[in-house]
Amino acid sequence: MRMVIVGGGKIGSFLAREMRRNRHAVVLIERDPQHARQVAENTGALVIEGDGTDVKILGEADVRRAGYLIAVTGRDEDNLVACQLARTAYGCRQVLARVNDPRNARTFEALDVPSVSVTDMLVRYLSEQMDVSELVRLAALGDGTANLVEVVVPPNRPQVAVIDLGMPESTIIAAIVRAGSVIIPRGNTVIEPKDRVVVVTLGDLETEVRDALVEPDDDRA
Repeated sequence: MRMVIVGGGKIGSFLAREMRRNRHAVVLIERDPQHARQVAENTGALVIEGDGTDVKILGEADVRRAGYLIAVTGRDEDNLVACQLARTAYGCRQVLARVNDPRNARTFEALDVPSVSVTDMLVRYLSEQMDVSELVRLAALGDGTANLVEVVVPPNRPQVAVIDLGMPESTIIAAIVRAGSVIIPRGNTVIEPKDRVVVVTLGDLETEVRDALVEPDDDRA
């Protein structure tokens, strides 16, 4: 597949190198002369020195024959314009833009330009990791020997009553947050997947608290 990449920064250079490694034809557009030479040497791609928002430069890159145009400069407006020009002037159907500022994502969406935000990807990744049961310290209590912590119950964790959790002594389940509502639990209160469980515990018991909420008894060593 023939691919045109606009922007020869770290992301653009990496993409060019990887795509060539996978035997794709790559043309990269970079406006800075010195950087353009470096990218050409480091990636082996055909590098055109110029502005990726210039319709003539896009023509030199033969965007019309490209299966994909990917714009990954550090300027959102340049990425947007490059993708729009590739579509309207040269009929390139497959475009993808890097979004540097997540606040601009809606603009790309409104103009029907597919985009990728590294910031949003990181946020989603961290959220997913949190949902897989990380323990978070919310506050230190007293002299710091006890903490208020929160654990997110994994989606695959079977329902279990508080009394059957096997929580260590010297811990108190203070609250369960479920779908935005706060539940003050009793022994027979059932903990469900994706609940956020707030616990008061001694610092050296945090791992046991996490394991009790995350792993069924049968899975614990």
